[in-house]
Amino acid sequence: MRKIFSCLILANFIFSCLMPPPCFAQSLSAVNLMPSPGSMVALTPAFTPAHLKGMVIHPEDPFKLDFLIFRGDAPLEGDRKKAEYTQLVKYFLASLTVPDRDQWVNLSPYENDRIVPENFGLTAMGRDLLAQDYLLKQISASLTRILAGNFGMEFTRKRTRDLAQRTFLTVLLTRFGSPLTRL
Repeated sequence: MRKIFSCLILANFIFSCLMPPPCFAQSLSAVNLMPSPGSMVALTPAFTPAHLKGMVIHPEDPFKLDFLIFRGDAPLEGDRKKAEYTQLVKYFLASLTVPDRDQWVNLSPYENDRIVPENFGLTAMGRDLLAQDYLLKQISASLTRILAGNFGMEFTRKRTRDLAQRTFLTVLLTRFGSPLTRL
């Protein structure tokens, strides 16, 4: 019985390594990591996160790398710091191993068959970039929804009318000259 159970676990492990489960943006909103589709997303104040500033390569051991990390606006401590900095190093290594032509994500509703390249989607960088694209689209939708109100419609109408008048006047003056110079 123990051998059968061990074999099943081993088979499951091998299968999950060879065919990892796909990641969908809907699953991120289901566990409250991302806002649900259609919900308003407010802007946050400007923030500079921790990021890689450089690295040191040791000539005596070329596989030993020291990463120089800028701590950002909110310095982290303990396990959060270690997790964040490890994530940055993983992003860097993913950018080295995945070809440049495969480092993209696309949540366009017109190209639902081109969301993320398979090898980039397997990395944490691909997953997080997909989440950021989702958030960007949510923020864009929230900001354009503001223009749908009365103030937004009046502002848009006025800007369009002013632009049309300036363009029309410019075309008239360039084609026919100033009316005052013809008198």
